[in-house]
Amino acid sequence: PPEAKAMFEGSEMTTYIKDMKSRTDMTMGFQNTTTISDGKTKTSVLLMEVMGNKYKIKNDESAAKQPDATVKYSDETKEIAGYKCKKAEITFTDKTGAAQSTIIYYTEEISNHMGYDKRNSVFKDIKGMPLEFEVQAQRGMTMKMSAKSVSKETVPSSQFDIPTGYKETTMEDMQKDMQQMMQQQH
Repeated sequence: PPEAKAMFEGSEMTTYIKDMKSRTDMTMGFQNTTTISDGKTKTSVLLMEVMGNKYKIKNDESAAKQPDATVKYSDETKEIAGYKCKKAEITFTDKTGAAQSTIIYYTEEISNHMGYDKRNSVFKDIKGMPLEFEVQAQRGMTMKMSAKSVSKETVPSSQFDIPTGYKETTMEDMQKDMQQMMQQQH
C-alpha cells in the first residue's frame, strides 16, 4: 500500500561482520533496530528504539524451533555491489503454518553471517552472504533488501558491545506496549 511504501522508503540496513560476530543496524520510518549476534555462542540480542522507547530482547534458544528451510540453487547470476551473486529460492513454513518462499542472491566471496539470529534462520544453509532478498512483512507486504555497497575495513570490537539504557523485555510484551501507546494517541 502507498502509505506503507512511503513509511519504509529510504530504509537502510548496515551489517558489520568481524570473525563470528555480526551487527545489523536497520533504520525504518518510525523505528531503529539493531541485532547483535555471536555465532560462537549462537546468541543474539535485538535492540529496538520505537517512538522514544528502547527495548532489548534476547534471542531465546529455548523458544519454538524455527521451521526447516529448503534451498533450491539456480545457475542464474547477477552482479550486486560489485559481487557476482548466485540465485537461490528458499522455501519454508511460516509461524502460521503457511508455505512461504523467497528469492535471494548471495555471494560465495563473503561467508554467510545471517543464520545466527533465529529471525533469519531461513538463510542458515546458504553457501554465502545474501546481498539481495525479499522478506514477507506484516499484512501481506513484501520488503526487498538489496546491497548498495560492501566495504572491507577493520570493525572495532566495540561495535558488538550491548549498550545500556534499554528495557529488557520479550517480543510479546513489547508489542503490548506498542498497542497501548497507539491507543493513547487516538
